[in-house]
Amino acid sequence: MIIEDDPAIREELVLLLENEGYQVFTVTDFAGIKEQAVQEHPDLILLDIGLPDQDGFGLCAALRKALSVPVIFVTSRDAGQDEVRALSLGGDDYITKPYSVPVLLARIKAVLRRSGGASEHTDALEAAGVRLSLTKGSAGCSIRSCGPS
Repeated sequence: MIIEDDPAIREELVLLLENEGYQVFTVTDFAGIKEQAVQEHPDLILLDIGLPDQDGFGLCAALRKALSVPVIFVTSRDAGQDEVRALSLGGDDYITKPYSVPVLLARIKAVLRRSGGASEHTDALEAAGVRLSLTKGSAGCSIRSCGPS
């Protein structure tokens, strides 16, 4: 989930993440963000600090009360006190704009790995015990569900 009010940055992040195989939900209506997050229940939230009508600090604290989803702050604010505040309010990482794309992607993967979200199987379809990995182009199953009967 991307919570970013700048349309150009938001669309850049969408393209970047979709090209990496992530499913992306963006917030474009900044009223009721917490409710949108609860409804979507994302694996990860990329959160800007400067948002219309509220700031990312307060939003992070509210999200922490409703969900146990990792939050990475992606912001142009580079003061050390902002980073400390973001992390103390429950942020899992803090990345300043302009960001390095490989570093951003590596940090997203690291946070997801630590949180147990968006495993390598998010690209998979599963039915009747058979799992098809779309990115790996492979299929697998358990012995009980696919073995001879």
